[in-house]
Amino acid sequence: MQQSGPASKAADSLIPKVKPATPNDLDFRPGALRLVTDSETGSRFWVFTYVIANKTGKSQRFSPRFELLMGDGTVLEAGRDVPVDAARRMQSAAAGPRALDQFQVMGEIPDGESNAREGFVVWPARGDAKEMTLFVAGTSAAFDRRTDPATGKEGLIRRTWSRRYSVSGSTDPRSSAEASFDPIGDAWIMR
Repeated sequence: MQQSGPASKAADSLIPKVKPATPNDLDFRPGALRLVTDSETGSRFWVFTYVIANKTGKSQRFSPRFELLMGDGTVLEAGRDVPVDAARRMQSAAAGPRALDQFQVMGEIPDGESNAREGFVVWPARGDAKEMTLFVAGTSAAFDRRTDPATGKEGLIRRTWSRRYSVSGSTDPRSSAEASFDPIGDAWIMR
């Protein structure tokens, strides 16, 4: 039985609604998520590739945020704790010579497919890799203001693309691997 009245309206206000795509959203095309072992140090890194294009009819600013939520609840921020020289080796190993790292790809993107940029992001391999969720914010202008019920503070939530990945076998793969996903599970969320 569905509730009505003030209690159900209050509960509904706590559940963020996914806003529809706007004509101002950038065209985000996800690539592969790969576990790569650094040939020089033996350290392992997750490398995600993508293409971002602007088809809005005007120049747009791209300031992305990439986070990887591991199966054990560990949240990895792209680029954090990744040495610059290791990121360059990951580019060669998994992304390709034209790909820009997350800081080089930031900024104004002129309109048109010819101005599309290839990008890659890197995280150190930590946490349970059997199941992961990738969150990408910054491709959409859609946002909302919400009050955190625990703190009473108002904050922003943004339209964020998410994809669930899995790695078959061990929760801590020792060799290079590509994570698999089901594109039907891709979702836009407010986060």
